[in-house]
Amino acid sequence: MAETHFIRTPGPRFSARARLTQIRDTLKGGRFGLSLHGMLFCLMMLVALVPITAFYTWVGRAAYQRELASVHDAHLIIAKNLSDALNRYAMDAKTVFDLAVTNAIDVGDNGSFKRALASFHICHIRVLGPDNTVLSNIEGDTSHAPDLPKPELLAELRTTAEAANGDIVISGIRHHQGHPHFFILQALGQGRIALAPLSPDYVVRLQKSIAFGELGHSMMVDQDGLVLAHPNAEWQRISKNASKLSVVQAMISGETGVMQFYSPPMKADMIAGYTYVPETGWGVMVPQPISELAQRAARMQSGALVVALVQLALGVFLSWKFAGWLSRPIRSVSLAAQVLSRGDLRTRVGTLPRSAPAELVQTAQAFDVMADGIEQTTGRLQFALAEAEMISDERARLLGAAQAANAAKSQFVSMVSHELRTPLTSIKGALELLQVQTAQTLDSGAEKMLDVAIRNGKRLATMIDDLLDLEKLDAGQMEFRLDPTDLGALVAEGVEANRGYSAVTGVTFRYTSPAEQVLVNLDPGRMQQVLANLLSNAAKFSEAGQVVEVSVVVEDDRAKIHVRDEGTGIPDSVGDRIFEAFVQADSSDTRVVGGSGLGLSIARTIVQRHQGTLSYASEPGRGTVFTVDLPLLGEGKG
Repeated sequence: MAETHFIRTPGPRFSARARLTQIRDTLKGGRFGLSLHGMLFCLMMLVALVPITAFYTWVGRAAYQRELASVHDAHLIIAKNLSDALNRYAMDAKTVFDLAVTNAIDVGDNGSFKRALASFHICHIRVLGPDNTVLSNIEGDTSHAPDLPKPELLAELRTTAEAANGDIVISGIRHHQGHPHFFILQALGQGRIALAPLSPDYVVRLQKSIAFGELGHSMMVDQDGLVLAHPNAEWQRISKNASKLSVVQAMISGETGVMQFYSPPMKADMIAGYTYVPETGWGVMVPQPISELAQRAARMQSGALVVALVQLALGVFLSWKFAGWLSRPIRSVSLAAQVLSRGDLRTRVGTLPRSAPAELVQTAQAFDVMADGIEQTTGRLQFALAEAEMISDERARLLGAAQAANAAKSQFVSMVSHELRTPLTSIKGALELLQVQTAQTLDSGAEKMLDVAIRNGKRLATMIDDLLDLEKLDAGQMEFRLDPTDLGALVAEGVEANRGYSAVTGVTFRYTSPAEQVLVNLDPGRMQQVLANLLSNAAKFSEAGQVVEVSVVVEDDRAKIHVRDEGTGIPDSVGDRIFEAFVQADSSDTRVVGGSGLGLSIARTIVQRHQGTLSYASEPGRGTVFTVDLPLLGEGKG
C-alpha cells in the first residue's frame, strides 16, 4: 500500500480576542442547558446547604430528644411520687381498719374510730357472720349510705376476703349504692368477714392535683385495669375498663418505665411515665400528648432557623462571586471545544487572563496542542475509515454466507428427518405386525433378529424425534404454553408414565412427594419430556436391583426436582460437555448403553426456556444426581 502524507495548509492568524469573538458569534443563537456559572453556583450552594440543613435539623431533633428525656426526669418521678402517696394511703387505711376491727371485737368499742375512719373516707365497717348477718357495726364517713352491698357483690367480696387467708386486702373498684367504691376486706375465721366501703375521693383529688401543659395529667387504675381517676369524668364515673391499653397492662403487671401509646379519650399519641402501687396493685401514670413536646421543640428550632437563613444569604453571595470567577476561563475553553467539534479545526483558545487558575491555563494550552494534533490526525482517520468500510463490506458478505449455510443445514436436517420418518414408521409397523403374526412360529434365532430390528427401529425413530426437537429449539420454533402447575403431581405422573424403563432394566423408581403443594409456571408436556429423559438415563445407567430416587423439594425459594441413581456415574473428564448435542459419557465403540446423545441437550434447553437450570453431581462408580431448578410461581418474572 502506498504511503500517504497529510500536509496542513495554515490559515489566517487571529488574535486571542478576535478568536473568542468569532467563537461567540458562531455559537450565537445556540440552545444550551444550565450554564457552567449556574452549575458551579448550584453545586457550591448544595455544599453550603448540607451543613446549614444539618444544623437546622439537628437543633430540632436535639430539642425533641431533650423533651422526650424530660419525661424520664419529670413525668416518671411524678408517677413514682403519686405511687408512694397512694401506697402510704392504702397502708394507713388498712392500719386504721385493722385497729377498728380488733377494737370492736376484743373491746366492744364501736364508736371511738368514727373520726379516723371518716378521715380516710371509710364509710363504715361491718363484721358479718357466715349468713351475712351484721355482727358488729362501726360508723365512719356518714355521707355514704350504710347499706350492705348487693348479694352478688357481697358474695364476690366474701370470696376475695377468704382467698387472702386472714390478710387485709383492698378490692378493685366496684359500684356500690350507685357510686364507685373500694372495699377493705378481712376474713376473721368461723365464716366471719369484716368489710368496709372505701370512697375513692382521695385518689380523685390526688389525680386532679397533677396538671401541666395543655393536656398533661395523671391517671390511676385499679389492679384489674378499671379507671379510678381520670380527666374524662365519664370514664371515671363508669370505672371504664382500660386494660386493653398497653401502658395499663404494663402498670398492672408491676412494671415501671416510660411508654408511648395512643389515648382514645384524648384522641392523641401520648408519652407517659408509669408505675404501680405495691400495696394494692393499682397503676399510676402521668401522660402528656407527644404533640406538646413537638411544639416546644419546634419553638426552639425556630431560633435556629434565623441563624440558618443568615448563613444561607452569606453562602448565596460568596457562591455566586466564586462561581463567576471560576467559570469564565472554563467557558472560554468550552466554547472553543464546541466550535472545534463542529468542524472548524483552526479554532484555538489563546491566552487566558492572568487571574485564571493555573490548572485552567494549562488546560487551555493543552487544548490548543490537542487541536493541532486533531487537525493533523483527521486526514489519516478519513483514509483509515475508507479502508475500514471496505473490510466491513467483506465481513458482511462472509456473515451472510455463513447464515445462508446454517439455514441450509437446518433445512437439510429437517428435510432428512421428515423424509426418514415416513418410511421408518412403515418399516417399524411392518416388523411389529410380523412379530405378532409369527409369534411362537419362528425359531429362537429368527425371533431374536426380529426383536433387534424392532428395537433399532424404535431407536432410529427416537433419534429422529430428538433431531427435530433440537432443530426447533435452535430455531426458536418450539412452542411453550406455560400454566400454573402443581410440580409434585406432575412429577408423580411422570414417574408412573416411565415405569416401563424400570420394568425393562430391573430398576426401582422411588418417588418422594413434597409435604405441600409446589406451584410452578411451566409447560406440562415439555417438562414431562425432561423427566422422561432423566428417568430413562437413570434406568439405563443403573444395574438391576438398584433404586432411582426421585423427589421434589423447595430450597431457597426455588422448586427443585432431584433424580438420583446408583449407577456408573459420569467421568470427571466429561464435565458440562454432557449437555452438548451428540456427547455421551461413554462415547467409545464398545459402550453398553445406546442413545443419540441429544436428550440432555434438549432437556437443558427446555428447562432454560422455563427460566430454570439443569445441573448434575456425580461420583464415578457411586451414582449421579440430576437437579432441575425452577422458579416458584410468581418468581423470575419481569
